[in-house]
Amino acid sequence: MTKTIPAIICPLCASTDMLAFEVEDAPGILRCKNCSFIFAPAVESEDETLYDASFGDQNVHPTYERRGGKYVIKNEEKLGALLDQFEPFRVKGRILDIGCSAAFFMHLAQKRGWKAQGVEIAPWAAEFSRKELGVDVFNGMLQDAKFESDSFDVVFSSHVMEHIGQPLTLLREMARVLRPGGIHVTVVPTQFASPSWRLARRFIGDPPPIHASFYTAETYTAFLKQVGLKVVRLEYNVELTRLRDLLRSKADTLKAWREDKMAIVSGVDAPTPKRRGWMALVKKMLNHLGTAWGYGDEMLVIAVKEGA
Repeated sequence: MTKTIPAIICPLCASTDMLAFEVEDAPGILRCKNCSFIFAPAVESEDETLYDASFGDQNVHPTYERRGGKYVIKNEEKLGALLDQFEPFRVKGRILDIGCSAAFFMHLAQKRGWKAQGVEIAPWAAEFSRKELGVDVFNGMLQDAKFESDSFDVVFSSHVMEHIGQPLTLLREMARVLRPGGIHVTVVPTQFASPSWRLARRFIGDPPPIHASFYTAETYTAFLKQVGLKVVRLEYNVELTRLRDLLRSKADTLKAWREDKMAIVSGVDAPTPKRRGWMALVKKMLNHLGTAWGYGDEMLVIAVKEGA
């Protein structure tokens, strides 16, 4: 008996017209010929077993790091500046972090008077956030939390959407719980818009099944439009370390990346880099140019829920 193989459907536009997107270090990725969205088909990325405690120890996370054998907040000044931008939208005083991991960002928001909540698929991170940080974190998927509609001023996620195989399902729920006039804020890696890929065809980051969806400004904006969210700000971030890696061989870059990972696993305290004033200026200029040209290693997107 011949087994029928179901057609692969684009998560963005529902087209079945696909091209293989050849990536040496991440096989099995496709690009939709109709809308150009890049994704890995049939990835069960919402599997909590992929994000157990060992993932927390080995993952380079934007809001926390391991120091002295325990987790501590990371980039506190940067996170505080982001919270400053949320203040004009504070009406209900409620903020939600989707995929909050160890919820240091929401802990910081609580200190500023927000009623902060989180959603996290990894049991260890949800438990840590509740017991150690005092943040109300639901362990599971957002759809299962059953928050009331229009209940949050801000719905935030950082380095989450790339793990989701069917982004529209999660984005619709994000939009539902966000109040009209509230903001959806996303930080997401853009591996195929990065200078590393566009200039040297180097894939840096996690391949499938950890990463399932690969965005550009155009495709992520298209996803948001489908769920009633209008982009009001979008900017790329160009990592200086990634530009430095372009001067190395591919083998040396991979070796350095693995050494950094091993340092995290071993609990070695990495020195905090000091950024000189001129470097901050160069970084700002690179980000401005990257946004204008569509180049960047990650993307910050702020979108408003229409209907206010």
